[in-house]
Amino acid sequence: MTDRHIITIDGPVGSGKSTAARGLAQKLGIRYFNSGALYRAIAWMGLDAGIDLDDTAALLTRLGQAKVEMREVAGETHLFLDGRDIMGEVFRNEISLEVHRVADPPTIRREVGRLAHELTAGWSFVTEGRDQGTEVWPEAQLKFYLDARPEVRAERRRLELEKRGEKVSLDDVLRQILERDERDRTRKVGALRRADDAIYVDNSDLDIEETVDRLFELASGRMRPEAS
Repeated sequence: MTDRHIITIDGPVGSGKSTAARGLAQKLGIRYFNSGALYRAIAWMGLDAGIDLDDTAALLTRLGQAKVEMREVAGETHLFLDGRDIMGEVFRNEISLEVHRVADPPTIRREVGRLAHELTAGWSFVTEGRDQGTEVWPEAQLKFYLDARPEVRAERRRLELEKRGEKVSLDDVLRQILERDERDRTRKVGALRRADDAIYVDNSDLDIEETVDRLFELASGRMRPEAS
């Protein structure tokens, strides 16, 4: 394995890309970088500070004042804002419903891209999102596009929210996912699309262990596991 490897996993919400990316990183002995957490952190930061999430200038000013760090916590990489671990805050459904407002402006996307490169300098890692292989890390050595049927993704998302104590009906989650799909695929900047060199994997009928095993099988022919 060379000094540095970057693996991207793009795909729609509910495809299991976050869990798969964490599992694949662990099996490969490299780090996991959750780029979407940066957008969620900005949304959380804005709401926490009483900033209108459509006020891009105010959000960027606040972000410029903040200290953003990635730290290892119990074997996982957590996002810290001004010394506070906010990973438990940024994945609430309230943030999920609002994060698109901060993920659309080109100025915020450029700043998040810059920050992502800064935070991961020197890492070999697996990252996931909707434009990691197309926009943020086009130089990645290995790219995946993970997908699943909408109803499967909705049930996964519902169970995820239920584990966090949030009760949402399957119909509501499916509607939110379909709306999110449409937004993500029609965005002017950072639209969800499969990179030309990405490997397509449909995991509708795979559980998470089977998904990770499939990605690892595909990756293992191109790179060797290394110590973290």
